[in-house]
Amino acid sequence: MKYTFTIFLLLVFKAGFSQKVEKTKLYIIGTVHESSEILNPKMLFDILDVIKPDILLQENDTEQIANYFKEIRPNSNEQGASLLYLKKYPKTLNLPFEFEGRNGYRKENGMTPTDNLTVKLLDSLYQKKALDRNNIAIYEKYLDANQALLGFMKRDFKSLNSIEFETLNRYRQNIQHHELPKITNSEELFAKRFVVKPNGEKISYRLGYQLWCNFWDMRNNTMALNIVKTANVHKGKTIVILTGVQHKYYIKELLEKYYDGNYELVDYFK
Repeated sequence: MKYTFTIFLLLVFKAGFSQKVEKTKLYIIGTVHESSEILNPKMLFDILDVIKPDILLQENDTEQIANYFKEIRPNSNEQGASLLYLKKYPKTLNLPFEFEGRNGYRKENGMTPTDNLTVKLLDSLYQKKALDRNNIAIYEKYLDANQALLGFMKRDFKSLNSIEFETLNRYRQNIQHHELPKITNSEELFAKRFVVKPNGEKISYRLGYQLWCNFWDMRNNTMALNIVKTANVHKGKTIVILTGVQHKYYIKELLEKYYDGNYELVDYFK
C-alpha cells in the first residue's frame, strides 16, 4: 500500500511538472525611430534574428498595426526591421502595445502643439535672460541633460541600451515632465499664450504643457499594462518589445512594479 501511494505521488508530481508553462520572455529593445549611423533596419533585424521572437510588440495602436503593411515609412527602423523579420518568419505575431489613439488624444486635449510651442517660448525667454534665477537654474539643468544624451548618439546602439543611458534619461525626463512645469506655472506669459483645440476652445500654453507632461505617465503606464496583458495571453512565448529608447527605463520599472510571476525580463545587451 505504501509503495502504491508513493508511485501515485510521483505520477502527480510528474504530471504537474509536465504541465508547467515556462515564463514569457520579454526583451525590451530601446530604439531610435529614424534610420541613422547608430541604427538602421538591417542592424535591428539582425538583433531580432538572434532572439527569434514569437511576437513583436510595436509602439503602435491597433489602427496603426492594421495598416502596418500599407503605410510604409522608409526611414523607420522598427517597421523596416519588422517587415524583414515577418517576411523570414511569417508565423510571427505583430501586435500593438501603444496607448490607443495617442496622437489624436493629445491633439484633441490641446497637448499638441502646446508642447513644442511651450519649449520654444521657454528657450526664447532663457536666451533673452527673461526668466528668474530659479527658473534659469531649472532650464540649464534641462539643457545640460539634453547635451549629455546627445553624446550617446555618437557612440553605438548598445550604449543607448545601457544602464548609464537609462539613468541619465530618467534624470532628463524627470526635468522635462516634472520640473519644467514649475517654470511654466510661475511665469505669467505661459498663461497668456493660447492655441485653439480642434473643438474651437482655447487652451493656454501653461495648461496644455501640464496636460502633456501628465500624459507621459499615463501613456507609459498604459503601455506597460498592455505588455503584461500580452505576456499573459501568450504564456511561454518569446516577445520583443520595440520602443523608443526614452521609454525603456520607464517601461522596465513598471514591468517590475506590475510583475505577476508570468514573465521575465531578459536583457539582450548583457
